[in-house]
Amino acid sequence: MPTSKGDARRQPDASVLLPRSEFQRDRDRILYASTLRRLDGVSQVVAASEGHVFHNRLTHVLKVAQIGRGVAEQVLYDAKDKGLAEALGGLSLDVVESAALAHDLGHPPFGHIAEHQLDELVKKHGDTDGFEGNAQSFRIVTKLAVRSKESSGLNLTRATLNGLLKYPWFRGTGGTKHERKWGAYHAEEEDFKWVREGMRGDERKSVEAELMDWATMLRIPYMT
Repeated sequence: MPTSKGDARRQPDASVLLPRSEFQRDRDRILYASTLRRLDGVSQVVAASEGHVFHNRLTHVLKVAQIGRGVAEQVLYDAKDKGLAEALGGLSLDVVESAALAHDLGHPPFGHIAEHQLDELVKKHGDTDGFEGNAQSFRIVTKLAVRSKESSGLNLTRATLNGLLKYPWFRGTGGTKHERKWGAYHAEEEDFKWVREGMRGDERKSVEAELMDWATMLRIPYMT
């Protein structure tokens, strides 16, 4: 079981009769969210020679989800690696896949240049938290995404939200790395603290977050 009470949700949630785990429900909520579909219109930086079919943020997250789940399957296949993952808090294939699907929801068009420009504009208007794509992803799934009038965001489990936190800290709370990247805005501090409850060490990523992060950088031909 990933992290302490990993399948808990921040808000009460109606039970369902379908034979799905809580983590599978998380994956399906992200997969059918309008915030995921909008990534089809968020372009990557491409060369003019690439052609008329461009790789966008939606195709990127689908590939990351497939690679992340595949790498997690390999970890669980090896007895030694599986034991290490369990010692570090556990590993769920569905949590890795869900975190990968959600990791770029807050990413703006035009790549990291736009991210830096948005950060400067937000700070200019007096918000010291600025703008950061990863923190925006956390805000979307906890607050902005619309699923039902009874809950904020997608009401995901603790483990999935923890898997989304590649940078489990706030801006300006430590050294240089806390200024380059951060995982949540202070406005979501209550949600952040709930997610991180039970973690050993304030800045230790969950196993799922580590695998999701690796999957964003890997290119594995044999998995296609």
